[in-house]
Amino acid sequence: MDLSAWRDRLLDLAPGDLALMLTTTFVLAAIAGILLLKPILRLLIGRADPTINETIGYATASFSLFYALLLGLLTVAAYQNREAVGQDIEAEAGALGALYADMGSYPEPLRSRMRGQLRDYTLFTIHKDWPAHRRGEVLNGGANRVDALRLRLAGFEPQGAGQEIVHAETLSAFGAFAQARQQRLNGVITRIPDVLWQAVLVGAALNLLIIVLLRIKLVAHLILGTISAFFLGVVLFVIAYLDDPLRGEAGLDPDPFRLLWDRQMAWDEGAAFVDRAGDS
Repeated sequence: MDLSAWRDRLLDLAPGDLALMLTTTFVLAAIAGILLLKPILRLLIGRADPTINETIGYATASFSLFYALLLGLLTVAAYQNREAVGQDIEAEAGALGALYADMGSYPEPLRSRMRGQLRDYTLFTIHKDWPAHRRGEVLNGGANRVDALRLRLAGFEPQGAGQEIVHAETLSAFGAFAQARQQRLNGVITRIPDVLWQAVLVGAALNLLIIVLLRIKLVAHLILGTISAFFLGVVLFVIAYLDDPLRGEAGLDPDPFRLLWDRQMAWDEGAAFVDRAGDS
């Protein structure tokens, strides 16, 4: 299994299960290293060197600094990616709401038909698109609905200067909505590159090896190793939780769309409605 598939399986776990799995894995690895690997390493590096801990500290000072810096930068990057995708979701919902309001200036039957299509798009996004995003997928139904909206708008012929102004503003609002939608879809593939995750995992293994190399009494060594490994698992859980903002149970929710539906669109739910694009 490649790293991407392995990471996707982890992100499909509930946040609590993911945190428990990562922390338990690192704690057990530290304990196993201290109990099983340490005697072998002591034979290789010798038992009599009284300055072994100081030597290990000097030898690994640069590694610890750069690894801590890598973890810090990845945490910030993952958080910023998640915040950016959240803002894209809010921007799309806001643009969709503005477009829905602009439809009120159009004559019938175009007004009811367009608003019906916008309501359909909103429900599709909440109930169809979002579950697909949880699986790392993008359905075609959203694009089909946007294309149907675009064709209907393009076919309208304004009558008079007033309608021309309204139609021009609506086309501008539709462009903003389409752009915000594409930015939201980009969130499905927004993630930390695999090469950085590989560096993180290699660094985690080396960090555990450094802990195992220390010469300390067994009980104190187990306590120190367990605490260090547990915190390392927590840090990696935070990065994994923030990474891939729309994937799995930890992914962002479509709350802005739900709010738009409840506050603006649900009132018109019984209005005339035609033209549904495909559901996938």
